Amino acid sequence: DRPEWVAADPNSDFVYVTLTNNDKREELNAPNPRKNNIYGHILRFVNDGSHINTKFSWDIFLLAGNEPFSETGASKNINKDNIFNSPDGLKFDKYSRLWIQTDGKYSNKGAYANMGNNQMFCADPLSGELRRFLSGPIACEITGVIISDDCKTMLVGVQHPGEKGANSTFPYGKTPRSTIMQIRKLDGGILGS
Repeated sequence: DRPEWVAADPNSDFVYVTLTNNDKREELNAPNPRKNNIYGHILRFVNDGSHINTKFSWDIFLLAGNEPFSETGASKNINKDNIFNSPDGLKFDKYSRLWIQTDGKYSNKGAYANMGNNQMFCADPLSGELRRFLSGPIACEITGVIISDDCKTMLVGVQHPGEKGANSTFPYGKTPRSTIMQIRKLDGGILGS
């Protein structure tokens, strides 16, 4: 279902891949459990000790979605405070926090009700906890992230705000433009903590 990004946890043998969506899926299989998968999901693989092994185990880390409109619902780590669709960008920091970016539908209508604009989340791979870190401006994609070695500064890409004529003045109150945001905590602390 349209694999986009792959990220390896620097402190474990796990590798994650975003399957952004597939609105034409007709046949189900274990790693693709939904027909008309408009929301997407994230798979997690473990190489069982060596990257040259020909066998591995896997599971579904999360099924994105808006439970009332989804045939199979969303996974238990999705709730009213963190619903989204179309996981895309992935990045681990040195503390094994998984940063997830989205590039999906932002209409906030029908099957996409209450999802908001594209977003960035911070996930704990061990507990599955998922929290919204930021929401982008209208009609953009949140894509690309660089995290400083001390995890106190982050650069995040905002692509095509105001896409297809949507009413956006990001970032300077004039014509919308793609940009890179620099993010730091006011107290100088570690991001995602």
